[in-house]
Amino acid sequence: MFVKATSYANFALIKYWGKKDEVNILPYNDSLSITWDAFKTYTILETSSSFKFILNNEEASEKETQKVKNFLKHFTDNIDNVRVMSQNNFPTAAGLASSASAFSALAVAANKFFNTNYDMKTLAQITAKGSGSAVRSLYGGAVRWNRDGSVFPIDVSLNGYALLVVIIEPYQKSISSTQAMKHTVKTSPFYDAWVKKANHDIDLLEHSLINENFNEVGKFAEQSSMAMHANMLASDPFIRYLKDDTFKVLEIVKKLKEDGIECFFTMDAGANVKIITKSKHINTIKESLINEGFNRFYTGNVAKKGAHISDEG
Repeated sequence: MFVKATSYANFALIKYWGKKDEVNILPYNDSLSITWDAFKTYTILETSSSFKFILNNEEASEKETQKVKNFLKHFTDNIDNVRVMSQNNFPTAAGLASSASAFSALAVAANKFFNTNYDMKTLAQITAKGSGSAVRSLYGGAVRWNRDGSVFPIDVSLNGYALLVVIIEPYQKSISSTQAMKHTVKTSPFYDAWVKKANHDIDLLEHSLINENFNEVGKFAEQSSMAMHANMLASDPFIRYLKDDTFKVLEIVKKLKEDGIECFFTMDAGANVKIITKSKHINTIKESLINEGFNRFYTGNVAKKGAHISDEG
């Protein structure tokens, strides 16, 4: 028996950065993201003689294997005869939301493989225990995850939205998002202000999305991203994911906007820059980046479908 699930990465416009409840995985603030088809995770669960976790065609580390084992125990007590294979089509643990696509794919696959048939509310609660942001990848399009744990898609068209990701650092981060998040919550003197602003801005952002006010959406997204990184810089000792090349890309985006190109940036816990734009501007933005020496890109469109079973037998 085997089950294959596919899921996609999401990038938050209003960021999630900190857990107020580490048992039930409840965030301090509401967050809102868009799920994209550029970054995919394929996960297969199949019957085997012993438990094994294969990540990107290599046997996973003991730490990674144990995390997957612990996650699957939310579905069954018997995981001894399961082989898990997970493959990303993009860099893993590099600030590109690989945990979001990975754990949402694993949750959907496990729900089918073990015949638990959890409803979406229950599945989201379990998925968050693997990765908080993964609950948003359960759905396609724009998705909101609230601080009470509820998660739901937002009825918005996102017509013409496109993604261009500039790769600054494709390798694994030196400090994980989980570690960085805990450290920031504990030591940043500005953290409470970050939470207050995020919870204030999210309704305004959602309203801007629904009313197709692209520039307003971009304003809130850029501010949330920079405020998250400012909190990390203010922590003690500071955490700095952003590199010199990150800021060079931000300046390019700023100049493009001044020239009338609809685009805005966001960064997660890493140096890589996500540029959200309209499809008609992708080539213009690429040309500007290439002229400044940047040539490693991923492009994509809004994923209309969230995590789903893509094969079984």
